[in-house]
Amino acid sequence: MSISAPDPSLPHPAVHARTLGFVLREVYGRLQQRVYDAVAAAGHAGIKPMHSPVLRHLAAEGGRVSDIARETGLAKQSVTYVVEDLVALGYLCTRPDPNDGRARLLRYTARGHQLLGALVSASHEAEAWLACVLGEDRLRSLRDMLEEALSEAPPLTGRAAPPMPRAPRARRAAAAAPAAPKARPSLS
Repeated sequence: MSISAPDPSLPHPAVHARTLGFVLREVYGRLQQRVYDAVAAAGHAGIKPMHSPVLRHLAAEGGRVSDIARETGLAKQSVTYVVEDLVALGYLCTRPDPNDGRARLLRYTARGHQLLGALVSASHEAEAWLACVLGEDRLRSLRDMLEEALSEAPPLTGRAAPPMPRAPRARRAAAAAPAAPKARPSLS
């Protein structure tokens, strides 16, 4: 099999180009590392990034594997694997769903609620680090722009989120200007 020369009529972007996606992933990776290092230091060494989809999408009052799978777009088997790990680590417990004999309800244990507090605290610390790097105003602006992009983007395939209502850009900008950003915990 011979290797042919690239077709000069086709675009050939640099393989290692620093695209926006690349930069976003790299910054997220550093934030995530800070969060999970802090969570481990707080006594939750077994918690890894693979646990994030369950921890982000399981409500404080609990829920079901099928709901998490639908919200994350992950296979039920993948969510079950992560849930089983969190149960083994003592962060979740399960019990039969009284409304569906085939399903199990997931609940946080007391240790699970401690973990959620540690994750939120570590996420705030990681964002504070980023604010030191960028400055408070630039970080707020970055967050606002990313939130706007999320509100305009269609939901990810496999997720059951309804489409976001679209308001004219000028009205959105005017409405957003005087409002302070909402405090939302972000679990990295």
